[in-house]
Amino acid sequence: MSTELQERYGAVMMNAFGAPKRVFERGAGIHVWDADGNCYTDLLSGLAVTALGHAHAGVTAAITAQLDRLGHVSNFFASEPQIRLAERLAALTGDPDTRVFFTNSGTEANEAAFKLTRLTGRTRIVAMEGAF
Repeated sequence: MSTELQERYGAVMMNAFGAPKRVFERGAGIHVWDADGNCYTDLLSGLAVTALGHAHAGVTAAITAQLDRLGHVSNFFASEPQIRLAERLAALTGDPDTRVFFTNSGTEANEAAFKLTRLTGRTRIVAMEGAF
């Protein structure tokens, strides 16, 4: 990472993850390129995001089409794509009484599991080791 970018980063960013070793400028598919022009295979999805690759034409078109219509909305409201995804996920369980709760993080997912357990009177929660 260039000295200029290191200084700029240090001036405005909390050092929660340590100083970054690379600054990525662009991506295509599974590859990313750093500020020095080096190409890397991107095997990480980042934090609280999905692993969709970079600049895939189909993904870009789908995101653009949705953003042209409606961006992110609070969980206090609904959107047709949100409902459609929930319907697809619920159908995969084979149980017509399945309900879907979308969360942003593992913390929210765990909190929801604890609260739903209390709400329904259940006494067990299924947990996976190393599943973050």
